[in-house]
This record gives sequence, C-alpha cells and structure tokens, in this order.
Amino acid sequence: MLIKMAAPGPGDYFTFSVGSSVSCTTCLGQNIQGEVVAFDPPSKMLAIKSPSGKGPDRHDVRIVNLALVSHVDVVHECTEPPPALPVLNFQKLEARARHECSEKWKAVNLIGIGVSPEGQKLFNAIHKTISETRWKDKDIVVLDDVVISPPYGLENCKGKEGQALAQVRKIVEKYIKEQQLPQTNSS
Repeated sequence: MLIKMAAPGPGDYFTFSVGSSVSCTTCLGQNIQGEVVAFDPPSKMLAIKSPSGKGPDRHDVRIVNLALVSHVDVVHECTEPPPALPVLNFQKLEARARHECSEKWKAVNLIGIGVSPEGQKLFNAIHKTISETRWKDKDIVVLDDVVISPPYGLENCKGKEGQALAQVRKIVEKYIKEQQLPQTNSS
C-alpha cells in the first residue's frame, strides 16, 4: 500500500509504525528510504534503517526531523506488533566506548599546544614513521632519546649519537626537502 502525504505541518500529527517502510525527501532534496525503527511524535523525529554500502547485514540508521522534510511516503504500513528489542552486550558497548575515548585522547595528545604550524607538520611527518613521538611543551620528543626544539630544523635535533638520532635526522631532512619542493617549482 502506498500512502502519499506532504510533510507534517506545525499542527499536524502523524504516527509511523515500527517496521513500516517509508520514503521521504528532505528540504535539501535528499531522498531517504528504509524501515522505521523508532518515531517520537513530540519531537517529530523519525529513525529510519536502510541498507549500508559496507556489505550485507550492515545498516545505516538516520534520524530525520520531520519538520525539515518536504514529502513523506509510507510505502508499506506494518500491521504486526514490533519485534522484541535485541539484547545488547553492554560489556562490548562499554569496551568500544572506552576504546574510542582512548583513541580520541591519543589524537588530542598529538596536537602541540602553542607550536608553529611548521612544527606540527614536522611532528606529524615523524609520527607517521615513528609512533613513539610526543610533545614536551614545544619540543618534539622521539623515542625518548631525540629532542627537536623550535624552530624544528635539522640543527635542532639533539640526542645521543646513534641509530635513533640518525633516523630522526633523515626524516627531518626528507621533510625539509619536501617542503622546499613546492617553493622551488613555483619560482
């Protein structure tokens, strides 16, 4: 059964049954189709599950504000009671949340505070090769052996002579050459 309706206005009140198939057009012209997984009448928010492009048995869930929808079609109205909610593995969810928080903190710690853009770019270049790279104030510390101080040139690499210092100097030298290439080509 296909029911066509304009988007609900401020005083209109529609309900959508869980399991129904809907198609809606946003005010930006984007067409969203899928199965209703939730509907909140007071806020006019509709959760729609549609197949993901990431493989079979994968779905995207989009939250659609019906106040910002220009058209809604109910393609198939579900008359059966909604299925039972799946059991959630809270330990797995908490572990994933902890992992995501940890990854975000790692990413935040890779950003130097009060450092020049050139220093941050050099840090990023070194970190791609050597993950044991961190900031200590405005200094870049690599493998806890090599310290690169502002202005982050080759002459600013300090540490015990050895393999670590030699490797870091090679990375810094390569980075400096790569940064000079665009300037040379534009002249």
